[in-house]
Amino acid sequence: MNESNTFYIKILSPVHIGCDDVYEPSGFIVKEQAQTLSAFDPLDFFKSLDDRAKAQYAAICAKGTIESIFELYKFMKTQSFDGATVHLSKGFVKHYKECLSKSFRDFQREMNQFSIARTSFNPNSQKPYLPGSAIKGALRTAYLNEAAKKERITLDRLDRKKSETLEKGLLHYQKLENDPFRLLKVSDFHPIDDYRTKIVYAVNEKKRAESRFKARGPYQIIEIIEPGAVFVGTIQVVTPQAREVISLPLTEQGIFDSAALFYKKEKQREDAELKTAGLTPFMTENAKDACLLRLGRHSGAESLTIEGYRDIKIMKQRGEKTFSDKATTFWLASDAATGYQKSDLMPFGWTEMARLTDEMNAHLEQQRAEMEARTGIVSVPNVSDSQTKEKQTIISSPPVEEVWENAFVSFNAGSGGVVTAQGPDKTTAVIRSKEKAAAITDGSLQKKLFEGKKTLPKARVTVRKTGNAWEIVRIEPAG
Repeated sequence: MNESNTFYIKILSPVHIGCDDVYEPSGFIVKEQAQTLSAFDPLDFFKSLDDRAKAQYAAICAKGTIESIFELYKFMKTQSFDGATVHLSKGFVKHYKECLSKSFRDFQREMNQFSIARTSFNPNSQKPYLPGSAIKGALRTAYLNEAAKKERITLDRLDRKKSETLEKGLLHYQKLENDPFRLLKVSDFHPIDDYRTKIVYAVNEKKRAESRFKARGPYQIIEIIEPGAVFVGTIQVVTPQAREVISLPLTEQGIFDSAALFYKKEKQREDAELKTAGLTPFMTENAKDACLLRLGRHSGAESLTIEGYRDIKIMKQRGEKTFSDKATTFWLASDAATGYQKSDLMPFGWTEMARLTDEMNAHLEQQRAEMEARTGIVSVPNVSDSQTKEKQTIISSPPVEEVWENAFVSFNAGSGGVVTAQGPDKTTAVIRSKEKAAAITDGSLQKKLFEGKKTLPKARVTVRKTGNAWEIVRIEPAG
């Protein structure tokens, strides 16, 4: 199968997909009465100010001290400016007001925890999206779990790359070019209708209600995509070429059957654990032919690992740690950092995925026509029905992927780590976060890139274009 098929993903519980970005104090205003946050480009905000306010704003930003952050929050509280709207939980609004009413010394104690992590977003439209890499990762985890039921892989306990060895064994490959998932192409999924994002708290709760100790994880403030939002994108399973050695080629049916089985079982496991902990599971009514999928941060260690091989780190008192095949706590979405009702907490990451329905396609076509009439801009052509072989993403063209042979790659350890690749015509692509970069870099190159000279003069780099930006998808040895 080489055609792209169009799917939708519906958000069932709060989803946060990290992007190593936060809402900076200079780029948002909290509207307490409306319980919303208005996010904007600081330069646009600066241009809107009168001369006196410009001077004050510039002076605060120029200080670059911890005290100036507190001053900036105070200054922004007095301003008004419209931008992208993010909804706020009541608990956050209360927390925000309390923090700004404190002395600087008291504010300083909470400042690090007051960071607001953004969910993945399109830098041009500011709209949230579901990265294709996250969706592909969820499908891969499910497929590996089903493969692990049929075959047992013996691992060396001293192997420092046990997870890599396990995946290679279950999928029957040794080199990256023989990994069957290399031929699974998943586009980014973009919102197609009304959606809302909201600032909530991720709070930690013990799985055993009778535990003498409280969960130790400090709360986090994060932006989530609220339940009900629908995203659309394409998925393609490419047929291997004759010269390609793929021991276990993928099929679309096999991928989705494994996802349906694994995530249904995971939902049942989590529901039972929530009840045991005195918490309330949330109910789902999946659409016909839809399968559950779990995406994003705080999805639970069990949903991210392979049953029978789990080795989950458990932190104990006084910094001690042990390992288990089960996590001992949940991360749950809450409207407040403390004082919440446990019955109001929700697990993160649950979605459902299915092929785009005719009804959805008709609705999207109506939206497209209305947008063209309103703006005069012709949008992406229609997605044909299931009988048509050529299918496209409704909202935007599927991201373009290219392979840059002999690309120059460099690593900068600052700001959490940034890897940059330079391809033809000096076009550049990046990936932020050392952890993410390491995950897509071939093992044979990691020491040289991250520990040695921090450059690769020649490498084979797969990149994906989203909007006007290029993102690194894979770094391999030059051919």
